[in-house]
Amino acid sequence: MGIMFSSAAHAQNTKADSAAVAATLKELFTVCRAVDFKDPQSIELGVFYKAARFIVYRGEDKARAWKEVANYRKEEDKKGVDEICLRINGTVNRDTGYHIIKYLTEKESEGTWHVLIVTYNKQGVTKQATFAFLKIGDKFLLGDID
Repeated sequence: MGIMFSSAAHAQNTKADSAAVAATLKELFTVCRAVDFKDPQSIELGVFYKAARFIVYRGEDKARAWKEVANYRKEEDKKGVDEICLRINGTVNRDTGYHIIKYLTEKESEGTWHVLIVTYNKQGVTKQATFAFLKIGDKFLLGDID
């Protein structure tokens, strides 16, 4: 009976995690697409500053890498955030009818990756992208796109 309970609890956690990851991805897509060029922060910091809170730091500093949110005020972090938003805007954000087709988890050295596989259309061709998130604290942060 304990095994059935833990399986049910695991299924509930998986459902909650997949919903949270999907909501985070959707919000990240929106933030990357909807840049307000008149926003004083966009002028001061850079156009994708709002996206940093959705992205894990993955740079050279081993004490920070894969453990904390990107800090858009730091040049290395800003470059990584901008690259991710440009990539999202050049792919999935060109199709508002994208579909999340699969959720899975993978354990790696950085932790448990929560992976969403997304299909979208680009110039009439169906393409696929994989977005991998790490849970840092109580948030899911994007760490990789394939």
